[in-house]
Amino acid sequence: MPAFIKAMLPALLAWTVSAQKPQFPPAFPPTPALPSSVNYAPSITPNVLDATAPNAQAECPGYRASNIRETQNSLTADLVLAGEACDLYGYDIHELTLNVEYQAKERLSVKIYPRYLASNNESLYTLSPDLTPQPSAEEGSNKAGSDLVFTWSNDPSFQFRVSRAGSGEVLFDTFGKKIVFEDQFLELVTSMVPDYNIYGLAESLRAFRLPNKFTQTFWNAYNLDNDNILDVNGHSTHPVYLETRYSNGTSKSHGVYARNAHGQDWLLRPDSITYRTIGGSFEFYFLSGSKPKDVISQYQTGVITTPYLPAYWHLGFQQNRWGYLNWTNLQDVIDAYADAGIQLEAFTNDLDYLNLNRIFTHKDPQYNVEEGQRFLERLHASGQYYLPILDPNVYAPAPENQTDIYPPYDRGVELDVYIRSGANTSEYYYGVLWNGFSAYPDFMSPAAQQFWTEQFVEYHEQLAYDGWWLDVSDATSFCTGSCGTGMLDENPIHVPFPLPGDPNTSVAVDYRYPEAFNLTNATEAASASASLASQSSAYPTPTATPTPVLARTLPTPGVRNLTFPPYAINNFLPGHSLVKQVLSPDAVHKNGMTEYELHNLYGHTSANASYHALLQAIPGKRPWIQSRATFAGTGNFSGHWGGDTNSKWGNMYFGISQALQFAIAGIPYFGVETCGFNGNADMQLCTRWMQLSAWFPLYRNHNNRNTIAQEAYRWSTTAEATRRIMDIRYTLLPYTYTLFHKANTAGETVLRALAWEFPDEEDLKAVETQFMSGPSILVTPVLEALATTVKGLFPGVGSGTIWYDWYSLQKVDAIAGENKTLQAPLVHQPIHVRGGSIIPMQKAGNTTKTSRMMPWSLLIALDKNGEAQGELYLDDGISIHPDETKNVELRFSRGILSTKVSGEYNDGLSLANITIAGAHGRQHRGWSAHHGGKACDTQRAKMMYGEGGVLYMTDLGESTRDGIWSGDFEMRLH
Repeated sequence: MPAFIKAMLPALLAWTVSAQKPQFPPAFPPTPALPSSVNYAPSITPNVLDATAPNAQAECPGYRASNIRETQNSLTADLVLAGEACDLYGYDIHELTLNVEYQAKERLSVKIYPRYLASNNESLYTLSPDLTPQPSAEEGSNKAGSDLVFTWSNDPSFQFRVSRAGSGEVLFDTFGKKIVFEDQFLELVTSMVPDYNIYGLAESLRAFRLPNKFTQTFWNAYNLDNDNILDVNGHSTHPVYLETRYSNGTSKSHGVYARNAHGQDWLLRPDSITYRTIGGSFEFYFLSGSKPKDVISQYQTGVITTPYLPAYWHLGFQQNRWGYLNWTNLQDVIDAYADAGIQLEAFTNDLDYLNLNRIFTHKDPQYNVEEGQRFLERLHASGQYYLPILDPNVYAPAPENQTDIYPPYDRGVELDVYIRSGANTSEYYYGVLWNGFSAYPDFMSPAAQQFWTEQFVEYHEQLAYDGWWLDVSDATSFCTGSCGTGMLDENPIHVPFPLPGDPNTSVAVDYRYPEAFNLTNATEAASASASLASQSSAYPTPTATPTPVLARTLPTPGVRNLTFPPYAINNFLPGHSLVKQVLSPDAVHKNGMTEYELHNLYGHTSANASYHALLQAIPGKRPWIQSRATFAGTGNFSGHWGGDTNSKWGNMYFGISQALQFAIAGIPYFGVETCGFNGNADMQLCTRWMQLSAWFPLYRNHNNRNTIAQEAYRWSTTAEATRRIMDIRYTLLPYTYTLFHKANTAGETVLRALAWEFPDEEDLKAVETQFMSGPSILVTPVLEALATTVKGLFPGVGSGTIWYDWYSLQKVDAIAGENKTLQAPLVHQPIHVRGGSIIPMQKAGNTTKTSRMMPWSLLIALDKNGEAQGELYLDDGISIHPDETKNVELRFSRGILSTKVSGEYNDGLSLANITIAGAHGRQHRGWSAHHGGKACDTQRAKMMYGEGGVLYMTDLGESTRDGIWSGDFEMRLH
């Protein structure tokens, strides 16, 4: 055994109890010889890569409008094919209906759909509001009061524009282009201004500002590596973008949302955006803005519904690892965090706790129920939580094996909740996931909600879990077609490829390390490289059998080709096929619709079903749901994480862009697998990543079982940096919770791009290495190895914005446009506070529960006028419908701090300290205060000025001993 392996083994095995490398899955028999068809599907060439593909704009006739009907708030028309049908990628729909509606002052909808929708095909073209929100006109809305104007022409065929009512600025322009509407292909082209600035279209791993030569594909997909491939379709479909245009030192922004769940390509090109989808209809919503934050708010409040309000504990730190072998192992990690003085809010369990990876089971004796109940009692008594993994697929037991009993499957059969393999069969669709051949609940069916809720409630009676993370909710299957049909007797089976940590495979141990590891640990890096080469040589990757390339399929009269449609989207999965590693598009739901129409909604509907099931399993409390796959509106009941990312500096970097993408999409409760999931983190990377992720609402450390352990206490430097940054995070929990309240009630953002807070500064349009938490906190993370400094912009300084260093509260000396060098030794992350802010805080405890028991303090950062303001929202932090709430408005001006309090909630905690940054000029020597109309006792309080005009007021508790927020408070400095 190489010396490096011997040196690495203790770290690899430190998280085990038996000091033996885990076997996965320990009780699975060898994989049976599955038919070759389970992994076979012809390759295809996506249209965007096929130079010979016909151009619909050149060959199709477009439409002509007639029978125009206008009202005060709408316009409708008939659209009739303007020439001979082209039938390029489907069959042209000859007659369409145009429906334009002025839905609100800032929102205009444009819908184009087939004129004659028979009851048996309506769902092929229209997306039901039962599946995802569909806005309607607000009372009193009309064209005269709208920010937006719709104009159209028939020369030479129907074309339309959406422009601003006042300035006439054109925001969306199909003039000179043709509308194509076929049963399996829709296309619409809008002209764009030069060098346009587009953001959104989540999700993919890429830059925040989308390139002007880029294709965004929407087909929710999962394989073992797609979370680390740049510029490809990911787990989510959010066809909404924000565009910002700059002119003469100002900017205006608007938004466009295309409500359609089918597979899609968005072709961003230098002078245009082409929108293509393989089904459905055109259903656009245009949002006038005119600032970025306005667009995001208009989208969330008026179109998709606002994000849910997390429970307070949802904002705490979570630890996870695939490879924690039993309850004792979990307790050891919890104790190690406590010994290191690092906050730990929740434990997130991976597949390890399940019996043969079957959901709603537990592995015995490692995770037996009785010991688990005692573990959870201790955990909950400490104010901590348990969040196991859940995959929304159900193991299908071998029918002839009397010992292979699995009641959840049988109950699903009894209720008939599973997706079927075809339109003309009663056979369920059986794919392959972690547990073997599996069936898939049809979450569009009411019976599926009943089934799901029953399982949640029954399992909670065994183990009092606190939430679920839905892992593979992309409607995924690791085989092609219903491969389990006729083969269920082979169950239980392993997935048809080696998994990380499988013994005697090329993935038994992951020897990859981050960039620059060879500089900080040269000997270990060389040994790892040699071991990787040795392992790869011993277990070479099988040569893939070439599969034939499928020629573009041609439309057939009366037939919709669901598996290989005539237009091929740019899906990254093997062979670009729609049938690889997903439920086949011809799988059928209870309502007669197919996966072709519904695939991108599976994560959305399974998360929604899980949310409502949790409401029954844990009544009255806000559910914690994390869904891998999402759609427009998922943020109303679920969060999302950035997938199984690599332990690489580049992956950490792009996490910021992902977070901002989901801020636009209405899912602010977002996070990443901190320190990376695949590959080995090192001390440098994990330290910087723990610092960065401390600002993401979902804060979780999670990695693979064939890598070294990476809990935050593993390296002393990482532990120290984590203690520092986590104390800041927990101190700011009241501020962050208030941001989520604003997101829930007004569609505001939590994490923000600098360009959203300072929309007129064009230099900020592509900044993705800094971000803001709310309006007041500027974060400048270190995103490269070995760095001890980092460069950052200070927006707004040219117009008088003041920034203060978080740690010293000294004013930053910066000029407009300067990329200022900031000191950032390894345990330090640069953070700055915006002048004009009042931030309510509580000293960090070891959990959110203890943090909420700490006295209050206020940080007042004065602007150039010596003023500041802030707000605070409070409730019990857990209830779906809190009995009492509290809203506090805070203002400081001319030496007077005043609060305006509304609501009945009172935590009874006093105000201990006030710190004022930028208190230059007159040196105040005393103060007086009134609370709830009564004069306060200020004799025990202390005042002290520090360097740079920082005023510290301490020992204030006696003056507000009945609870600072129990009534209005006013303080005057003398």
